[in-house]
Amino acid sequence: MTRELEFDAGALANTLNGADEAVFKNVNYLQLLLNYRWWLAVGGVCGVLLGVLWYVRSGPEYEATAQVLVSLKDSVPVPEEQRALGNFGERSEHIALILSPLIINRAVEIGHLDQLPVFQGSKDIAEDILEDLKAKRSSGQDRSYSNVLTITYPSRRAEDAQAVVEAVIAAYGVYLQENRHEKSDQVLAVTQQALDEVEAKLRAKELEYHEFRETAPLQWKAPVGSAAADGQTTTNVHQERVLATEEQRRLNLLRQALLQSRLASVEASVAKGEPRDALEVLIRRFLAQDGAAGSEFQQQQQQDISIFENRLLPMILEEKQLLRDFGPDHPDVKLKRQTIQTALDFYRRQGVRLPEERRQSQADGTAAGDVDFVALYAESLRQELAELDVRDQHLARLVDDESTKAKGVARFQAKDEAIHAELARLRELWGQLVTQVNQVSIEREGNGYVMKQIAPVKNELSMKRIFKFVGGGGIVGVMLIAGICLLRELRDLRIMTVGELRRATTYSLLGTIGRFTSAVDPRVLCSNVHAALRYLLAPRSMEAESYRSLRTALNVISDAAQAKVILVSSPESGDGKTTTTANLAVAMAQSGKRVLLIDADLRRPSVHALFHLRGDVGLADVLGGEIEGLNALRETFVENLKILPAGPPPANPAELISTPRLPRLLVSVRDEFDLVLIDSPPLLAVSDPCAIARHADGLLLVVRLGKTSLVTARRAQDLVSTHGLSVLGMVANDTPAHDVHSYSSRDAYYREEEPQTSPHETPAVTV
Repeated sequence: MTRELEFDAGALANTLNGADEAVFKNVNYLQLLLNYRWWLAVGGVCGVLLGVLWYVRSGPEYEATAQVLVSLKDSVPVPEEQRALGNFGERSEHIALILSPLIINRAVEIGHLDQLPVFQGSKDIAEDILEDLKAKRSSGQDRSYSNVLTITYPSRRAEDAQAVVEAVIAAYGVYLQENRHEKSDQVLAVTQQALDEVEAKLRAKELEYHEFRETAPLQWKAPVGSAAADGQTTTNVHQERVLATEEQRRLNLLRQALLQSRLASVEASVAKGEPRDALEVLIRRFLAQDGAAGSEFQQQQQQDISIFENRLLPMILEEKQLLRDFGPDHPDVKLKRQTIQTALDFYRRQGVRLPEERRQSQADGTAAGDVDFVALYAESLRQELAELDVRDQHLARLVDDESTKAKGVARFQAKDEAIHAELARLRELWGQLVTQVNQVSIEREGNGYVMKQIAPVKNELSMKRIFKFVGGGGIVGVMLIAGICLLRELRDLRIMTVGELRRATTYSLLGTIGRFTSAVDPRVLCSNVHAALRYLLAPRSMEAESYRSLRTALNVISDAAQAKVILVSSPESGDGKTTTTANLAVAMAQSGKRVLLIDADLRRPSVHALFHLRGDVGLADVLGGEIEGLNALRETFVENLKILPAGPPPANPAELISTPRLPRLLVSVRDEFDLVLIDSPPLLAVSDPCAIARHADGLLLVVRLGKTSLVTARRAQDLVSTHGLSVLGMVANDTPAHDVHSYSSRDAYYREEEPQTSPHETPAVTV
């Protein structure tokens, strides 16, 4: 025998093992809602009535509502980056402030809300108001210039609600005004304090600078341009003097080098015995160089010493040349002598001291041409060199002294620049603070928000309270009934739908049989056919079509499993297995198959009653050895269908089922018929089905929806698994018409051509 399904008890989480495991039912809430819709409606109506009664007892509630406009105050047209006072807070803060204890406590004081009857005995009036007070923005956004706010407060007394709203509006208006002045005063006070501090520092620094100027050893030199206008630029004159003195020393050294080279040249020429004419030419060239390039230097540096060299000595040399060329009586010689004498007289009147040799020669009457001009010129060079040495020493001492003074001036000048920088910073900061103080004073009255009530306070009957009581009562009523229905459904473990049956077991569902509601054919009633054989009584009904579908599915399953002997059973009695077996046998026979229906329920046989056969001889006699099996078969009014009744109920049915005659009987009928259906007792009632199933090719399990429970279905599944029975599938009996897996959708189709129910219809028998 081939098993179609091997059952594993550990693979099913919801399998019931005796009484140790709890069984949980999956609830289809939509179906539950449809099933108990009238209960829920009644619960809702009762809840609404209770809500109305509770509202009448509690009394009405009034709601005071007012609207206010909160907008930015018109301010001075100053650019945003130059504003000293910003807009305090965003627009979204208005609602938070109105619903804050700060405003509510002030509203209690302004409106004397503690004297209202509604707050008598209240421990915290502000907290009570905040619980019910509402404020929302009716128009505008956070960045809008204006916002319309709606303030609402409910109360049992209309006067109290209106008083609370008016007090809250007044309190917030006072807050906006005080907050505007408070913030501007704070900014002004802080700015003025900073201005005073900076001004004091500025005055102290200016006084320090004046004292420093009086004590600083500086010589100020007026600069040119904008710096002269500021009077802040100084020049270190000692440093300039050092530079000028260094330049004089350089010129002095150059002059010394020049004179030393001339003296060396003259002495070298004399030592070599150069002619007087050559020496005079050399001296003339030196004098010419002094006249061309050094006259300005000699006038400034050696006026008293170089007069003779630069003025008289050239004329004396020229006089000597004329004497040599023309003689002493020549007019040019006399004129030159007269010129020399005039120059000597002029220099004497100016206080210029001339060389001693020249005066001596004039006093003695010696002629000018007899003077040794070369020696005279060399002596003058030596005297000038000696004077330049002394001058260089004085200039060196002057450089050292001015350098020391210049370093001191540099230190004072650095301090002067630091004080000037600090004064400039303080003046700039002082100017900014002065501007800010003036700006705050200008913007003070044009900053903040203004509030205006744009709608009077209105008192209206609160419909929300009515809806709350009525709607709440209805919801509570519906929820209460829903809870009761859900609890009732959870406690009811019966399998009500095909979907629940599929979830409860692991077997294939071969067919569904609906409740017998179709009318029977009156032409068939006269043949004494039992009312349970709906396949014969109503062949065009929905029930007959259900058996045809079951027949088709069973043919497919049995052919695949090569099952000719099929045992039909159910978990408990009353599941309709006998009716299902009889109608299925009729359907199989009418399809052309040779069918044998064996009634193996030796305790409560009923197959013979369905077909109006005698039950005095049957399976019990065959198993007892009193008659051969084929001789006990009975013909029926259905072609190709034979019945083996159960016979008289024996005293030991279980022992008879266990005898070897049963398998021999099944072997003998297997070749005579195309299909053998065995109607057996319920699985959970007795052990007979399990004993018979060992000799059958498969088991067909019948359950009744609305009767079979989850516990029963799973116990039957455990029993089948324990005995290793091969289950071909299940049949759902008594399926509701609205079940989506049944033929309910075709109910109207089958009723259209059915005859009316006859009053002589035999009542159905549940077996």
